[in-house]
Order: sequence, then structure tokens, then C-alpha cells
Amino acid sequence: MTSPLRSVLQALAERPEVAGVVVVSDEGLVVDSVLPDGVDREAIAALGATALRSLVGLGHAAGVGMPTEVVVDAAGGALVLLRLSGSTASLVVLAADQGDLGTLLYELRRHGPALASLA
Repeated sequence: MTSPLRSVLQALAERPEVAGVVVVSDEGLVVDSVLPDGVDREAIAALGATALRSLVGLGHAAGVGMPTEVVVDAAGGALVLLRLSGSTASLVVLAADQGDLGTLLYELRRHGPALASLA
């Protein structure tokens, strides 16, 4: 039987603008993931959590508070790090190279609270 979190992640990963998704704990552990072959989910979880901790420090130092969403634009696509409000986890989304990032961000913001309740 598939867990509710796994079902949501699979549906998200099937979107044309998404290449893969990982839910990571604040400690950098994989909670669940749907990723293409060859992508190291453990490395994404560990590095994603580390990046988020650094960005929290940056947000506080800059006086803007804790970041809730971070987009990293790279040559081969984009990464979206989304803090799951009320949870001790975050979502790392590997955006597809040719995907519509605006639509993806809209959907993540819209469905983020529901995801947080599952993580």
C-alpha cells in the first residue's frame, strides 16, 4: 500500500516541469523521494538541509527572517527548496530543464500546506 506522502510525491514528479522530488528532514535525512535513476537522494537530503540551515542564518542576519522558499537557477535546470510549514521537513524539487518554473512555484505554494501535513 502506498503512503499518502508517496502518492503526492509521485503525482508531483509526474508533472512536466518536475524532474524529481525529495522530502528531507531538518537533520538531512531522506523522508521520501521520487527521483530519476542516478540521482543520489542521500546527497540531496544532506546538502539540501545544510543549505537551508545556512539560508536561515542568512535570512536572520539580513533581518528578513526565515526563508520559506528558495530557487536555485542552474545551467541544467532549477532547484526549489520549500520549507514545509509546521513540519520538521523541507521539500527539494528538481525542476525540469524546459519546465515552466512559474507554474511549478504557484503549485508548490498552493499545495505546500497539504504536503506539510503529510511529512
